Amino acid sequence: MMLVDIFKEFINVVQENKKYTIGLLNEEGIVVSCSREKFVGECFNVDSSDINNVFYAIRIKRENYGYIWVRGEDENLKMISSLLLDSLTTRLMYEINNSSLKQKVTKDDELIKFLLNEEKFDLNNILDLINRLGIDENKTRAAIYIINQKGHNLEEIMRLKLRADSKQMIYSLLNKRSLLLFKDMPSGLDNTEAKRFFKKYIRSLQDWGLQGCYYIVGSAQDKLKQYSISYKNCLWLEKNINYEVDEPIFFTDYLFEYFVSKIHLDDVRNIFDFYNDRGKGIDIDEFTNIANKLLINDYNITQTADDLFLHKNTLIYKLKKYEQIFNIDIRGDFKGKFLMVLIANTLREYQRQKQVGEKI
Repeated sequence: MMLVDIFKEFINVVQENKKYTIGLLNEEGIVVSCSREKFVGECFNVDSSDINNVFYAIRIKRENYGYIWVRGEDENLKMISSLLLDSLTTRLMYEINNSSLKQKVTKDDELIKFLLNEEKFDLNNILDLINRLGIDENKTRAAIYIINQKGHNLEEIMRLKLRADSKQMIYSLLNKRSLLLFKDMPSGLDNTEAKRFFKKYIRSLQDWGLQGCYYIVGSAQDKLKQYSISYKNCLWLEKNINYEVDEPIFFTDYLFEYFVSKIHLDDVRNIFDFYNDRGKGIDIDEFTNIANKLLINDYNITQTADDLFLHKNTLIYKLKKYEQIFNIDIRGDFKGKFLMVLIANTLREYQRQKQVGEKI
């Protein structure tokens, strides 16, 4: 909003008592706006305050915005003028801060647009924007996709730039209901630590005012060009996984579902019919759950056993049993590990088809 427009609004609010003339002067002392139009264009010596005329410089953040002039026949004129100056300065500061926030948000919008453009990845423009925003380009970040079905409050979103950690995030309101945020995270966190970190951060966003939202967290990425992958992870979760209001979901919890979603069962049915026959009699739900947890924990047996509330030796016993049944090396060979995931998905799909009466 222009300075003169702000001043006119200010006059309308404070000009209840017509015995005062209130004017806005530029730095040359020329009246550019006034409660009495006849004074617009006149020039005053701003250093010549007297009993009926008071001039105060308007300074905000070390910048000059001209002068406020107050005329009236009142013994308290100087005090009244000082109060009017404070009131006008507060109003101007609000507009200036608002304008600054909009500019920063606009730069964030532009940066995210560049980051998501995989076909024309403009690194020079990206680095320039990162530098202007004061963001560390070398940080590991993950996408947080925040959905508000009723529509986000634009002012609430802009206020995120006022947070103490505003330089640790890049965000853009993609549409009225979808906010995309790339959040810095400490490097070297394992999956459990990363989830704990993001849950704490999301709680802080909710305390800030972003409540009644769905929170979807993508994979951690440490290269600018790969941020779009984390965002795509969020889109996949949005489409394929059920989620609840104010309860974050994490891509790393659904790696099993993600990988198997990329494989069409019909394309490999003949190969996996053999494993279906071998797997008759096992607890398919338990087998699938173990395969999923192993994948999430990078096949760390100790962590997987903890997640499944099993003794480590019990889990090893079950894995040995699966290795014998399917004749694969789950604990030592990567191919065997991934084959376990595919077999589990196939058995689960066969089970689903059988339950609904589909022809197998």
